[in-house]
Amino acid sequence: MTSPTHDSFTIERIYPNCREHVWSAWSTAAKKAKWFGGETHSMDFRVGGRESAAFNDKMGEHVNETRYFEIVENERIVMAYSMAMNGRVHTVSLATVQFADRDGGTRLIFTEQMCVIPPSDGVEGRRHGWGELLGGLESFLVSDRRETSA
Repeated sequence: MTSPTHDSFTIERIYPNCREHVWSAWSTAAKKAKWFGGETHSMDFRVGGRESAAFNDKMGEHVNETRYFEIVENERIVMAYSMAMNGRVHTVSLATVQFADRDGGTRLIFTEQMCVIPPSDGVEGRRHGWGELLGGLESFLVSDRRETSA
């Protein structure tokens, strides 16, 4: 039997949108559902609140279960989440999302510390997944800014 391993990673992104706009994409359920994806999505954004999302692909059903531990408006979110595939949890993580002003836009720093329960795609799978999600956030922010400006 293979033992769990531990790893961490950080992704930094600069978005041209103001911090309040980027924050609202994380804190408003209807907005987050648009960029976070999943066929089902529910969110209770408050300390102690929960979020869940699920989607299917060629490998099967993927389920994300999240709990919020700290929320500092427009500054920081601390959450713990698990990822399961076909009913088996394969990663459990503590993640911190930080928001700061940067040249008229927003600097977002996503840091994750994880326990990988084999078999799993591990840190590379989580880094890839969050890279895709943060790219989806960027696309959402562009379209949302157009809608809000119209």
